[in-house]
Amino acid sequence: KQWYQRRVAITAGEDLEVRTVVPRFTLVDHRGRAINGQQEGLLLFNGGTVCDDGFTTNSANAICRTMGYTSQSHFRHGLVYGPFQSRKRIGLDDVLCSSGHWSSCRSTTHHNCVHGEDIMLTCQGTGFKLVNRAGHTITGRTEGLLTFQHGTVCDDYFNMNAAHAICRIMGFASGVQYRHGLRYGSMQSRKRITMDDVRCRASYWNYCSHRSAHNCAHYEDIFLTCQPGSLTHPHGFRIVDWNGANSRRGVEGLLLYNGGTVCDDHFNINAAHAICKLMGFRSATRYRHGDAYVEQERKQIRMDDVICRGSSWSLCRYSTRHNCSHREDIMLTCNAASGE
Repeated sequence: KQWYQRRVAITAGEDLEVRTVVPRFTLVDHRGRAINGQQEGLLLFNGGTVCDDGFTTNSANAICRTMGYTSQSHFRHGLVYGPFQSRKRIGLDDVLCSSGHWSSCRSTTHHNCVHGEDIMLTCQGTGFKLVNRAGHTITGRTEGLLTFQHGTVCDDYFNMNAAHAICRIMGFASGVQYRHGLRYGSMQSRKRITMDDVRCRASYWNYCSHRSAHNCAHYEDIFLTCQPGSLTHPHGFRIVDWNGANSRRGVEGLLLYNGGTVCDDHFNINAAHAICKLMGFRSATRYRHGDAYVEQERKQIRMDDVICRGSSWSLCRYSTRHNCSHREDIMLTCNAASGE
């Protein structure tokens, strides 16, 4: 154990994006904005809707728990969000769960559904709160004591992935910084320590594990600062033609990430498939690198060192720092959209 207080923040030396993995499930409002699950939202799986075939309370509870909530409070089906919803592909069907934990579930990405069967879901109870010295809930960019089910959270294995994940399920955009310490006196020391060994391999809660047993003291309690806002663009990828318009499927285009280009260092067919699937296509057809468009030179290079152990984005990592020129920009062609 370290007896000094440490502070970790996102600085020039910290790279939030290298830790980011898109979550499997999200809840969104009618404009596609990620929402706090304690209100009804359209349930998405990798950007597509979820059909109600086989869907039960067990399914709802399991999915809410993967997103960091305690349980579901309500679900229904319907075409509620109009054209925004009906333009999406249907990404998951036949979600059959024998209990309220995702490990008991099976499902398929093939479907026989229409958007009138899309799941609308409400989750409840994250268990997490940020509180000030008086015990009042913090909602802005202010440091607070992190509590879980009214107890404190120990710093063992806690990292920026955990900070981002916990901030996000509380309705914030991301984590800003964290540190540990006994800062609130008896108000803090009277609480139980209810969570320890928070291990997150990516920055969303469905990639985290933790224990309720602990071997901690209150000087190891986590103090956390979160960034208000919401995640409006789940993946940030586009394929564009020479005029900057979205490329049609089967047509080669320049791959963009958050408006900038993607360098080819370590890029392989796994990376191509993963990114195409993330954008709703079935797979990649081909990729190459090159300086093909006049507008290309004016863009920043936003992504480098894309290393994928398989063809799912959850198996990929990357950096937003680079050592590239635009001659190394990725040009990508994706196959037909999933379900077509």
